[in-house]
Amino acid sequence: MNSNPTPNEQTLYQSNFRTAKLASALLAVLFIVSVFLLIRVPDGIRGYIYSIFRDVARGQMLFKTTGWHQLDDSQFIIRYRGNEQAARLVQESSRLFYHRICSDFSYTPEQKIPIVVYSSKEELNASFNWPASENAMGVYWGGVIRVLAPEVWIDESDPGTVKQIFQQAGPMAHEMTHLVLDYVARGNYPRWFTEGVAQYEEFKITGFILDDQAGFWEQELYPLKKMDRNFDSLPDQSLAYRQSLNAIEFIVAVYGEDGLHRIINSLAQGNSFNGSLKQALELDQEQFEKEWHYWLKSGKQAAQ
Repeated sequence: MNSNPTPNEQTLYQSNFRTAKLASALLAVLFIVSVFLLIRVPDGIRGYIYSIFRDVARGQMLFKTTGWHQLDDSQFIIRYRGNEQAARLVQESSRLFYHRICSDFSYTPEQKIPIVVYSSKEELNASFNWPASENAMGVYWGGVIRVLAPEVWIDESDPGTVKQIFQQAGPMAHEMTHLVLDYVARGNYPRWFTEGVAQYEEFKITGFILDDQAGFWEQELYPLKKMDRNFDSLPDQSLAYRQSLNAIEFIVAVYGEDGLHRIINSLAQGNSFNGSLKQALELDQEQFEKEWHYWLKSGKQAAQ
């Protein structure tokens, strides 16, 4: 059998290859233009530009994973190259949390949510050009949830046990919250704030918490401005995440979930975080930080 392509097949292959290259180039140009506009435009319309940026990034990922296996339903596009059973568990878990999170934020995405399942830690890290030492189980960015296949980090053979661990301690509730908040606030939030909200929602739904929160106020806390600018490079990442969650817990404890969602709604209008605090809680960021620290220390003393 002749394995070489016929002239017609070769022409079709070359045409498809050129089309793919052109589409990739156009997506890259749109991505660069979106980033430029995102930096240069006033705050009031930055949310609209960010939405374009996010849609371009989403399109790029769907393009890059063309040809992967796919599970498709009314809410999700699951792309994977590993085993189907793992992808179906990711799909089932996503459905489990989707309606609860959408209800809590009074928002339903207009488009299907792409979820890309990676069959190794190295493959997930490479998608962000991260070093191999990174240990993320899931990442939300640019309208897409990327997740490590359950079997990579769950050392169990019983399917029921794997399912229980993945749904309780896996990344789906956390990353789904990141996505929904991103769409609601149109990308307008501090880095620590989205991490705190995602942890709070995750704990509320699954009961999972990253680690023990007790006693961390005795350490020197990071200023919130530093948390926003340098969150991922802070030396004590555990402390940064604990602070993020505790700040959200303070908001809910003192001002209720209505107070938290007033902040989010103000951010969605394009207001700065400082302006959103003033509008929602009648505090500026400096006052907020002082009240939060006082509440934190008082709560610890009361517990003693």
